[in-house]
Amino acid sequence: MGNGRDLVTRWTKALSDHDLEAAVSCFHPDYRDEAPARTGEIVAGREQVRQNFARLLGGVPDLRAEILSLVEDGETVWLEWRLQGTRPDGSSMTFVGVNIFGVADDLLAWGRIYTELVRDAGGAVAQVDRMTRAEAEGPRT
Repeated sequence: MGNGRDLVTRWTKALSDHDLEAAVSCFHPDYRDEAPARTGEIVAGREQVRQNFARLLGGVPDLRAEILSLVEDGETVWLEWRLQGTRPDGSSMTFVGVNIFGVADDLLAWGRIYTELVRDAGGAVAQVDRMTRAEAEGPRT
C-alpha cells in the first residue's frame, strides 16, 4: 500500500514544478476518466492527459497545485486538491476538485473527476434557487 498516495503527491508536485513529463508519467498509458457532473467529458489515454496538462501549464504559467486531503483505500485514492495561478490576461484562477483514482501497474489507471472553478455564486440561497429551477439545468440529455 502507499503507492497511490505517492503517485498523487508526485503528480501534484510535478504540476507545481511545471514538469509536464513528470506529471504525465504518473498516468497509465490506457488511463481513462470521466466527470459525472459534466456529460461527455472523458479523458482517454496518456496522450490526452499530456495534451490537457500542456495546455493548463501553458495557460497558467505560475500554476501551483496543493493537496488538501488524501485518503488511500487499497487500490483507490481519494484526493481533494486546489490549483491556483494567473491567466495570461492577468486574472487569477482557482480551481478545486475531488478526484477518485484507481491504481494499477503502479500508475493512475482511471479516475472519476469532480472539479469546479472557484467563483462568487451568490451564496447558499442562490445555489438552492438554481437547483430548483429547470432552466438553470441547461439542455437535458
